[in-house]
Parts: sequence; C-alpha cells; structure tokens
Amino acid sequence: MEAHQWMINYTRQTEWIDRRGIFLWIAFYAGGLGGGLYLVSLYFNSLWGMLVSWLIIAVIKGGTHLVYLGKPLRFWRIITRPQTSWLARGFIFVMLFVIFGAIQMMLTHWLPGSAAEIAFKTLAGIMAFAVALYTGIILKNIKGVPFWNSTLLPILFIFCGLLGGFGLSVIIALNGGDINLAAAETGSRWLLLANVLLIGIYLWQASVKEGTSKQSVLEQLRGHSAPIFWIGIVLLGIIIPLGIALAGMILNDMSSIVLVTGVVCEIIGGLALRYVVLKAGAYKPLVAKPQ
Repeated sequence: MEAHQWMINYTRQTEWIDRRGIFLWIAFYAGGLGGGLYLVSLYFNSLWGMLVSWLIIAVIKGGTHLVYLGKPLRFWRIITRPQTSWLARGFIFVMLFVIFGAIQMMLTHWLPGSAAEIAFKTLAGIMAFAVALYTGIILKNIKGVPFWNSTLLPILFIFCGLLGGFGLSVIIALNGGDINLAAAETGSRWLLLANVLLIGIYLWQASVKEGTSKQSVLEQLRGHSAPIFWIGIVLLGIIIPLGIALAGMILNDMSSIVLVTGVVCEIIGGLALRYVVLKAGAYKPLVAKPQ
C-alpha cells in the first residue's frame, strides 16, 4: 500500500483553529474566562462580576460556538445525546449555567441570603466550573493528537480562566464594583505564578513524549506559532503582568491605567495560550516512516 505524506508525517490539525475554527478558539477561551470570573465572583459575592460572567458565557461563548457549528438552529440535536461526546455535554453545561445563573442573580438581588439563593449559587457555580473545564477535557480525549492528550490540559485551562477572572475582578473593583481591589490583585498575582508553573510543566511533559508531541512544542517555540507564543504568552501574558504585580507589591500604589494594562495583557496571554495549543496540535502518523 502506498503511504501518503499525511500518513507518515507530522500533520497539523486545521478544523479547530483555521477559517471558521477561529470561532471555536474564541468560544473555548470565553468559556474559561466566564466560568473563572463567576467562581471568583462567588468568592467576593459580587453581583456585578456574576452578571459580567453570565454575559461572557451566554453571549460570547454561546454565540461563537453556534456560529462555528454552521447550522445553529440544529444545535438541539447535540444536546439530546449527551452520552455521545463532551461537546454535547458542554452545550448542556452552558445552557444550565445560563438558566441557573439568571435565577441566582435575581435571587441575590431580591432575596439575598435566602436558602434558594444559596442553592442556585451552588448549582450555577458547579455549572461554571464545568463550562471552564470541559473544553480541556474535549482536547485531552482526542488521542490522535498527542500534544493535547494530557491530564494537565484541563487543569491548565481552569487556572487560566481563574487568572482572567481575577483580572476582570480588578477592573470591576476599579470601576466602583462590589469587589475588594487589594484581594483581587493578590489573587491575580498568585494565579499568574500558578499559570507560569503549569505552562512550563505542560510543555516539558509534551516535549519528552513521542515525536509528534515534541514537534508540537517545537512548532510553538521555533515554528510559525513562535511569534504568538513569545509575544502573546511570554511577553504580554507573563512578563508584563508579572512586572506590574511586582511593582505593585513594592510601591503599594499603582495607577488605574497600569492595572488595567496588566489585566488586558493577561487576557491577551490567555487567548494566545488557547490559540497556540489549538494551532500546534498535530495528528500522530498512521504508519512508520519508510527508511
């Protein structure tokens, strides 16, 4: 049998990042960001944060995911078969979060402290966590792409979402929202360090696996995705926010413009991380390369 090039060579996947796949990239990040912000807002008991997170998931994530599907009016066929895939379960998580979150915010506004409010906070919080987590599980379960097939990827996506959530909570606090600014800054610093550690471990694990996974890492560090990795993730997503965080600890007072700049860089870094993970994913060759 003749071995075609895609059967024996490193072949990058394009369905989930090129052309209409761009919408999936945005949906994946919006789910993590919205879910992370909701969990952070529960910690601060911030109604403003809950509202923003609800809009991110319902409008941005839900909208871009439906656009990616191409025939959004038929999406209900997916949710009727949750046993078939994590994509189907993900749609269910999003729908339940939208419903539970809307009820919870009304209860928080009109019946704060009630048993019903606590119950729906719990339900919406579980769904927010599931929305932030499931995209990483989807990628992890695609065994044909070794770079994605890591138990660390869902954890990385969750922590990235929490980092963005703490970042947005800083902006809410700066605009007079119901969040403690100092606590939001502290949480953002710790999550930034945790994300740096997780990214390093994830790339190291991928680099010592079989050849296709290692090639995906090299694609990010030296290949076509390198500018996005080094500028988007390392410079904007890590170095600048870390520098601002350290300066804030030393000076104990930072201008709003500087803090907002750090948050914007964190969000760009999160988007860049999702982009290079999807872009560098490649299929494992089906047959050994002939000598």
